[in-house]
Amino acid sequence: MYSVKHIRTANLGDSLRTPIVGRLGSWQLDRKIGEGHWTNVYQARPCGDCSHSDYAVKALKPEFARDPQAVAMLQREMRVARDVSHPHLISVLSAHVHEPPFFLVIPRLTGSTVRQALTQWGPFDVPRALWLVRQTAEALSEIHARGWIHADIKPDNLFVGPNGFLTVFDLGMARLLSDSRSGDRLAGTPAYLPPEAFSTEMSWSGASDVYSLGVTLYELLTGKLPFVQAEPEALAEAVLTRPAPDPRHLLPGLSLNIVRLVRRMLSKESARRPQIDELVSCLVDLEIDSFEERRAI
Repeated sequence: MYSVKHIRTANLGDSLRTPIVGRLGSWQLDRKIGEGHWTNVYQARPCGDCSHSDYAVKALKPEFARDPQAVAMLQREMRVARDVSHPHLISVLSAHVHEPPFFLVIPRLTGSTVRQALTQWGPFDVPRALWLVRQTAEALSEIHARGWIHADIKPDNLFVGPNGFLTVFDLGMARLLSDSRSGDRLAGTPAYLPPEAFSTEMSWSGASDVYSLGVTLYELLTGKLPFVQAEPEALAEAVLTRPAPDPRHLLPGLSLNIVRLVRRMLSKESARRPQIDELVSCLVDLEIDSFEERRAI
């Protein structure tokens, strides 16, 4: 059954009345809380459960039910979540991905995406930016250890709770480390893609995620992207050939050690980027240093 329609109200107990938008399989969809190109995300609860909605259903839009690429994306997300478990990685609690309706059930997170926080508040202070990126790197370390690349790291796919706890989500673009071909269709947001995404002569690897995380760190610190060319060809040329601008142009006084790490993460050659476990260690040290510098002021 695939029915998403507006029904007036439902009694959830304790005189709480919440609008219902529909039902999907055995899940009651209480309200829409997000949307992507292929999917809608709903706050949800098991049918017949009158408690609060502690779940989210990520459902493929009906118009994409016959789109092999869209279905494969949702199936891949289920597979990665099945293979990889980490506190900073979204988990998939249930899945219906082999026939319509296609959907995943995930925990309902509270807080906002890092993108939303950037838009509302501007750049993060240095300790918080390092903290969020370090948590992301810890999740990526486990993803890589299990044979996957996230392949779509950006502020939009990082969710931060009220206590600063970060969750990496949206695993639909992930690829196996064993399938490192770079000549396939460009996927993801171009401004965060590594040089190997723009060249058939370069292969994807765990270092590709490190590059995307470097772009994210640059943006969290400065509020700007290192490369902002509007035309795809110009952006590809910049990513492949031009050094990233020094973040100190936008954030004077930034620690030289942080600048060096950002430069390494944004290296054109994947072999020059830090390995993910080295990156975690560097971020921990820089995070500690940044807090000590703050206390010394």
